[in-house]
Amino acid sequence: MSTPIIQYLTTGVEVQQAADSLQTATRLAIDLEFDDMRHRYGRNLALIQIFDGKVVYLLDPLPLTNPAQELEPIWMLLRNPAIEKVFHSCKSDILLLDELYDVHVRNILDTSVQYTLLGESDNNISLGRLIQAELGLEVDKGEQKSNWLKRPLTEAQKVYAANDVFYLFELADRLRVKLAELGRAEWADQENAALEDVRYTRDDRPYLRMAGKYRIMPTEMPLFRDLYMLRDQVARQLDKPPYMVFANDRLSELVRDTPRDTNDWKTARGLHPELKRTPYLDQLAALSPDNFVAVPEPAATGEQRRFPFRRRLNGEKAAKADAREQLLTQLKTHITTDINIYVANLVLSNRLVADIVELGTEQVLRPWQKTILREACQNHSLDYAQLTTPFDAVA
Repeated sequence: MSTPIIQYLTTGVEVQQAADSLQTATRLAIDLEFDDMRHRYGRNLALIQIFDGKVVYLLDPLPLTNPAQELEPIWMLLRNPAIEKVFHSCKSDILLLDELYDVHVRNILDTSVQYTLLGESDNNISLGRLIQAELGLEVDKGEQKSNWLKRPLTEAQKVYAANDVFYLFELADRLRVKLAELGRAEWADQENAALEDVRYTRDDRPYLRMAGKYRIMPTEMPLFRDLYMLRDQVARQLDKPPYMVFANDRLSELVRDTPRDTNDWKTARGLHPELKRTPYLDQLAALSPDNFVAVPEPAATGEQRRFPFRRRLNGEKAAKADAREQLLTQLKTHITTDINIYVANLVLSNRLVADIVELGTEQVLRPWQKTILREACQNHSLDYAQLTTPFDAVA
């Protein structure tokens, strides 16, 4: 394949011209480069790559005066259901577009979804490995961890960014043929259609995602939370990632061995200098053992508890839930033998098994997954009807 023709666009006028030329496209290959708490605070869009089969457009949002407004012609293309948008591993991209610009991408084809449904591997495949496996080409990924917010972009960065979309049409077409040969084209259609429903939701308790919470006692969670939130406040003010205010590992360490007073906080290692000045030093002092007033954590919702459904069951109900889980485990073994372990995991992952036990297949699974389960039940004389309804409806 030839070298991509690259147009690097830095003004609203150029963006509008590119959008005008892309209006008649039937499909576009899309990728984003963005910074997620590595070099600045928050998630920041750094580059948009679009390939129409002829030209790779690199749209730079950083020089734009009003990116949300000046990029709207591009967002209109992404919202247009008549244009197929080809991505590789798109969830982080579409979440960012939804979060920052209220863009809900329509008509998505994800080559990582296609590859996963071939059932050749358990893990998501990187774009570089997929290009090598399907096209026999080595693509330089040396710029993968670049600071995409730094300007000017190097020529190497531009070529890297262009390659992220340049091969997507050929990959999508090859994978589509392979899936059709396996009778799985409809699987991909259903999974890709479901990507339109992916939406960004704000996490009100982000500190619960921190690995450090497992190194503290439950009673220490209020201090862990308040120290996390103070670090986040300073990071936002400085426009720095929180780890530059102090490292993630220090969070649980400061909770387990909290400085006793202002002087202790001033000499504490690994804290950004801004924390050791007012008003933040006073806020840190308020977290010291003699001063801290713990506000209890709100009770976890059902979605935030681990295995909330099974914990509520006992006696006969617990036995029925166990029976349903055993049937699903049996079916997973049969699908592994009849097809392979990778497809079995796509239909009955541990998460899906837990959801089916509670909610039933009709609410949890896509049509293609239900078809596989029905066929496995028929082939092995098992009762699919036992799995369809929510648990509360089980006789």
